[in-house]
Order: sequence, then C-alpha cells, then structure tokens
Amino acid sequence: MLIDPEYLARRRQREQTKAQQLMSSGDPVRRLAESLLSLSCMRKWARIKALDLRLEHNPLSLTGLADTLLGYRLLQIADPHFPEHRDHELEERIGAIAGDSRHDIAVLTGDYRDRSFGPFNGAIEAMRTLRPQLGTRALVVLGNHDSIDMIDPLIAAGYEVLLNSTITIQHGNAGFDILGVDDPSYYRMDDLNACMAQSPSPHRVLLAHSPDIHQAAQQAGIDAYLCGHTHGGQLCLPGGYALRHNSRAPGYMTRGAWNTGTLRGYTSRGAGTSIIDARSFCPPELTLHTLTRPVPA
Repeated sequence: MLIDPEYLARRRQREQTKAQQLMSSGDPVRRLAESLLSLSCMRKWARIKALDLRLEHNPLSLTGLADTLLGYRLLQIADPHFPEHRDHELEERIGAIAGDSRHDIAVLTGDYRDRSFGPFNGAIEAMRTLRPQLGTRALVVLGNHDSIDMIDPLIAAGYEVLLNSTITIQHGNAGFDILGVDDPSYYRMDDLNACMAQSPSPHRVLLAHSPDIHQAAQQAGIDAYLCGHTHGGQLCLPGGYALRHNSRAPGYMTRGAWNTGTLRGYTSRGAGTSIIDARSFCPPELTLHTLTRPVPA
C-alpha cells in the first residue's frame, strides 16, 4: 500500500511521542489497575467477564436503500487488543462467533494491539489466525493502539486497509460505499474529506475508531457510522453505567446504537479489554449490522 511519505512521517512521529510519554511515566494507570484487581481478589471473576463475548444484532437503516441491499450484513469487530504473548482464547472465541454469524462482509474498527507502543507481532499473528473465519472480505481501519507499520502485515494477512479511503461494495445491481479514516481519537489523522472525494454512491457507511468525528460525519451526509474505542466503559456499575467514556463525543454516543439528525451510529463495546483484563456489567461484543430501510412514522 502506497502512503504519502509526509503523512507516514507525521504518523510515525506522533507514535514515537506517545511511546516516549508512556515509557517515561512507566504506564502508571495500568500498574494501578493491576494492583487494585489483585488486592480485590477479583482477578478470576474479572477474566471470566472479559471473555463473555456476545453477538449483538443492530438494524442499520439507510433511506432509499435498494431492494437488493436489504438484509446485507456487516460483522463489526472492534478493539480486540490482542496481547503480544498470545493465549489464543480470545481469538478462538471471536473466530467461533464470526464463523457462525452468516455475515456478508467483516469490518474491523481498530485497536488490534494490546499496548499502544512496542511490538505488534502477537496482534498480527492473532489477526492472521482469525482471518479465515471472516469470510471473503475483511476491511480494517487503524485505532490509537495501532502503528502505521502494521498496514503491510495486515494486507499480507488478507485484510483490506482503509486509510482515509473509500471502496464501493457492489451487491446485485446496487451498491454502497464504505469509507474508512485513520484514528480520530489520539493521533487525529482522519481525513473524511479525502474519503468523500472518492465516494460516488449516495449511500455511505463510515468506519472510524471512535465516535469523535460525529459532527463532521453528519455534515458530510454520512448515512451510518460504525466505531468503537470506548469499550462501553469496560468497568461499569450495575445497569451498565460507565464511570469513564474516554471520548470527546457525548455520552449517549459511547455505547450501542445512537442517532443524530439523519446519521445512524453504533459504538461497539469492543471484543477485548484495555489497560486491565477485566470487565464489569459491560460484556464484550461482536456486532452484526443488517441493512434495512427506516420504518415509516
């Protein structure tokens, strides 16, 4: 995949700055979280909850959708955060659910690596192992834990990488566009205008790592917006109340289905965990989005 050298240099510089900041601080948030989990004697329970992976179903309505596109299914996988030292359990669970989901295309919305700096061989190997379960086509965008240098290995593993670019999905005698931007949450290297310039279809589904660019997506006339990053809060109070959203978007956009104007959005709770291998009242998910038309009022 050819990437503009200036863009590549800027992305790598931002990755290096982030790595230096985390290494100099010793990643205190991760250390504190691990200590609290150990002291609470909840590690085993938290691990069980972290692997309680579910398949959620979400109708994704597009106005004026052609008959041949009704029922088209997109399987979304967000935030697996595969560790460098693999235990295979998470990738096997994702693969089993994905293989049984009867989807038409797989879309992956970032954060394939556990840590946000350092080696990524474990993540690439997990993605390579997972790929046969994802069907004919699997599209990926990068998250804030993903290095720009992961692109070529992902392509070699059989994924199509969208880096501020657009592809048209043809199904029967109709089609729609899938737009994919680089991480808008930390690196802020997204370029929705570049995607729109490559989009000939009146129907557009945007893949982004986080919901942070919802206003730009609505103004651009995007129909549907699929993202993750927030983990739904990951460690929540009973009822799923999130203590922290980790996003610049409004709280209601940080978990599950949401609407703003004509834009239909979905923020996945994610398949994996970040910082600490634990979840509470916030089970991990894969999401099966089914294209449909809005129900008349």
